[in-house]
Amino acid sequence: MAAGVVVLVGVVLVARMLAATEPRSRPAPAATSDVLGSTSRPPGPAAFGNLVVNWSFEQDLSGWEVLGAADAGQEPQGRTSGSCASVRARGPQPSRIGLALPQVTPAAKHGQRYVASAWVRSSAPGQPVTVRLVGAGGKESSKAASTTLPGLEWRRVIVDHTVATAGPLRLEIVADRVPADEELLVDEVVVRLG
Repeated sequence: MAAGVVVLVGVVLVARMLAATEPRSRPAPAATSDVLGSTSRPPGPAAFGNLVVNWSFEQDLSGWEVLGAADAGQEPQGRTSGSCASVRARGPQPSRIGLALPQVTPAAKHGQRYVASAWVRSSAPGQPVTVRLVGAGGKESSKAASTTLPGLEWRRVIVDHTVATAGPLRLEIVADRVPADEELLVDEVVVRLG
């Protein structure tokens, strides 16, 4: 009988060890869709308070407007993920190009503070890039500017804005004097209340 108990205990132990080494299946988080388009992560508070739904451009550029004489699309090799937004200048003269999110928040209240950031780089190093939050129909704005680094280096640009007039806030990420066929790359755009 003792031999039978040892065998039974051995079988139970082996079964437990095998169960512990098997990968546990978890349901994958569902991608969500909003007015601004698809995203690979849920929007809003589930994305750590980020008000930008399509912030990493993994699916497309839904919700974003192209600024200036430029063509926009996805580019592989985002800052930390699979892709980023690419805005390529076209035309004979250097021009101002970029991306805008028309209503990053539809109803900002007087006195609220928003912080926006974007990671940027360009095919031409030293390109001036500005991140701007615009409110009151364009009458008030806050901006921060930086220049892109050489090579494949990403640079983060951060701006904060305190709302003086209630209403929607617009986000703009622009580069000035971009020569034809050069591009501005944008990734991981975040706007938070705070």
